[in-house]
Amino acid sequence: MSSISANQRGILAVCGSMATYTVNDAMVKEIAQVYPVGEVIFIRGVFTTILIGAVVLALGHARELRLAASKPVMARSLFDGLSTACFVLALVHMKLADLAAVLQVSPLILTALSVVFYREAVGWRRWTAIAVGFAGALFVVKPTTAAFDFWALIAMLAAFSSALRETQTRRIERNVPTIVIALMGSLAIVAVGVLFAPTEQWRVMPLREVALLAAAAVFVGMATYLMTLAFRSVDLSVVAPFRYSYLLTSALAGYLVFNELPDGCSAFGALLIMGSGLYALHREAVRRRDLTAKTTPAL
Repeated sequence: MSSISANQRGILAVCGSMATYTVNDAMVKEIAQVYPVGEVIFIRGVFTTILIGAVVLALGHARELRLAASKPVMARSLFDGLSTACFVLALVHMKLADLAAVLQVSPLILTALSVVFYREAVGWRRWTAIAVGFAGALFVVKPTTAAFDFWALIAMLAAFSSALRETQTRRIERNVPTIVIALMGSLAIVAVGVLFAPTEQWRVMPLREVALLAAAAVFVGMATYLMTLAFRSVDLSVVAPFRYSYLLTSALAGYLVFNELPDGCSAFGALLIMGSGLYALHREAVRRRDLTAKTTPAL
């Protein structure tokens, strides 16, 4: 496959992933506005676990499950569960577009954490991009007495947990299959849902709601697969910016399904976050190009 066709495939895959994630978000938001958050997390988590577990067995990875008992896998699963819990809590109370904007801070947080965990070099330009991204998040959070959005802080915690999850993913040995890692994450999400039970009054869901959560689990599985496909054998600097299509799909779903429109302050914050993220990706591409030039011997 040529480089151009690989990049085109990656762009289509990442846009498809963002769209399917948005469908999941809309389904979960609709149900979690009526039923307890923990119950929604638990039921969707069970369906996701069954789906991923079936794939694990179909691919013959049952023997590799023992490899999942490592500290990095367990830590990643913990952060996966925490991220999901915070995400669903914020999803119930926030506009889809606002939540999507805050979540886009996660890659910037990951860049900052890479300095702490991996001693990676981050220049002043990328630090500036990180600062601008966080300033954009503040426009969504609105840290004033009159307009403060507590749930946007919960969304920030979801973004932070997501970034911590990715730092642990990098620590996992390569012999642990990706699908096994995903299964452990889904099990952690089920466990997090159970933790909500003592504080909530769970009740039997009608078949329609259960079917929607089952469909949401399928969409999450599709989104995960497409995201994995998107970044295989492609130019990261070409494909990665298209993940910001999540802002567009979320805004569209919020308007069509919930009649939501972001206010001007949140929209400006989203633009700051997107701009800083794109610039950080550009600087990373420049850094990698410079490193390649230094390590490639002259002919």
